[in-house]
Amino acid sequence: MEQPMKTVVDGKRIQQWLDAQGYRVEYHEQAWIGLWGNIALDFSVHGEHDEYLVVHGTEQGSHPNGQHDLLEDCCNAWNRYYEGPAAYLQSSEKGLVFHTLFVVNCQGGMDDDQFDRLLKYVMAGSDGFLRFAQEQLSKIRIA
Repeated sequence: MEQPMKTVVDGKRIQQWLDAQGYRVEYHEQAWIGLWGNIALDFSVHGEHDEYLVVHGTEQGSHPNGQHDLLEDCCNAWNRYYEGPAAYLQSSEKGLVFHTLFVVNCQGGMDDDQFDRLLKYVMAGSDGFLRFAQEQLSKIRIA
């Protein structure tokens, strides 16, 4: 049986995939950026040989600084029980903001099916983290 052809993961391939999905994205600072639900995702390649696919998510909106420990607990719970993407909390001028981060070494290339499944997994995982955090926060705030 013939193996699917693996091709390099680069900015052009990311753009083509996003375009094929019908997503509206903009290219800024060497990354493709788009808004999905309540999270902005940027897709880029990094590394000495552009071997790392990096997908970084930033929540649109913020939380009060006084909720730091509570929000950090949400990130820790997600990171403990789910495989990815990783979640973390960052302070901004607006308050506390959730982020997600997924990094994978793609130096050997990927076939189209692998690439499609990986990007869908990362997008769903980033959205899943925000839903998880919102659910956790609503339970705590109700109690």
